[in-house]
Amino acid sequence: MKKSASKPIARPGKREVLLLIETSRAYGRGCLMGIASYLRAHEPWYVVHVERSLEEQVPLFLRNYRFDGVIARIENKTIADTIRRMKIPTVDLRGEVHPAGGVSFDTDPVACGELAFQHFQERGFRTLGYCGYPGVKFSDQRGFAFADCCKRANIQPFIFSDTVTTANSTNKKRRGILDREMSAELPDAKLVDWLESLPAPIGVFCCNDTRARQVLQACALAKRQAPEQIAVLGVDDDEVICELAHPSLSSIEPDTHRMGYEAAYVLEKLMVGSKVASDQILIPPRRVSVRRSTELLAIEDKDVGDAVKFIRENACENIDVNDVADAVAVSRVTLERRFRLMLKRTPREEIERVRIAQVRTLLLETNYSLLQIALRTGYRSDAHLITAFRRHEDCTPSEYRRRSKSSF
Repeated sequence: MKKSASKPIARPGKREVLLLIETSRAYGRGCLMGIASYLRAHEPWYVVHVERSLEEQVPLFLRNYRFDGVIARIENKTIADTIRRMKIPTVDLRGEVHPAGGVSFDTDPVACGELAFQHFQERGFRTLGYCGYPGVKFSDQRGFAFADCCKRANIQPFIFSDTVTTANSTNKKRRGILDREMSAELPDAKLVDWLESLPAPIGVFCCNDTRARQVLQACALAKRQAPEQIAVLGVDDDEVICELAHPSLSSIEPDTHRMGYEAAYVLEKLMVGSKVASDQILIPPRRVSVRRSTELLAIEDKDVGDAVKFIRENACENIDVNDVADAVAVSRVTLERRFRLMLKRTPREEIERVRIAQVRTLLLETNYSLLQIALRTGYRSDAHLITAFRRHEDCTPSEYRRRSKSSF
């Protein structure tokens, strides 16, 4: 006889939600913290969360329990099928397998590619490359987005591919991310050969932090210095992985807290039978956390490089272009001409770009008023700040703060 679903203990007034989110990665832990923030601000659920890694199956003892909903990081079709058979509202935070009748969240791969490209461009890199795990969905998506940015700027990127022309190649492409990551931990002759073949200096964007750390390890085997010859950028900003890398790894920080918060909001809507506008929601990353692996200016003109360094260190101190020219001992006219030649922008535009980047950080990470932010970033008033901010964003600072933080 088929065992029926059971719910032995009633918990009046509380929805019961299963959280299938790994705690082994910073990404999963960030999502869980976002869910926790939602529950603190709203009527709390009774949650069941089992310690697991990314690819672990749904525990047998939970499969016949009648939950009201589930938030999961669905890594493969087997997990997806198990959850589908539970017949409950489902929100996925992985983006690899879309849940039947549910909603899927993911970090926007196009925004990741654009942010990586912008990061390298700001540092003067004219030669760029990408290294991922070919055949893994999120890796390919981020790589395509990065390559598209390069091609729009008339840059032909160097793309690493470990695809092999053997009978095993199809099976290799179907392997999960954990298997691909583990197999790449040992020295990879193809990756070393690829790194040896790259021109220098070059900025290499990697699909995630684990792949970026592996690239840095392979740089040592290829006798290529990082970041002096090869600057490396990852994704996920997993502090443990980034600090284990040598040199320490720069990484794109996903907005996992917002993702978890909004996923909880969406699941609440699904559990009460409300419709959701989209079945796929992409959350843009927050920023690049800069560490040693990209702490380099790939600018051939020493005076321009020194000027950029001076601007980065002093932009929020109310400096102007004359201050920059004096700092590097060249005339303003000469500096502006050489700046345009090397970076395709003016010293004034660079000063404002650095200021606005700091403004964005303060908007997201503090509760400072606009006037306080203006005075800390070199603007005379909040009105001047708003005008400058509008030139770079499609909104005011206040609107940026509201839409970048979870507003549900």
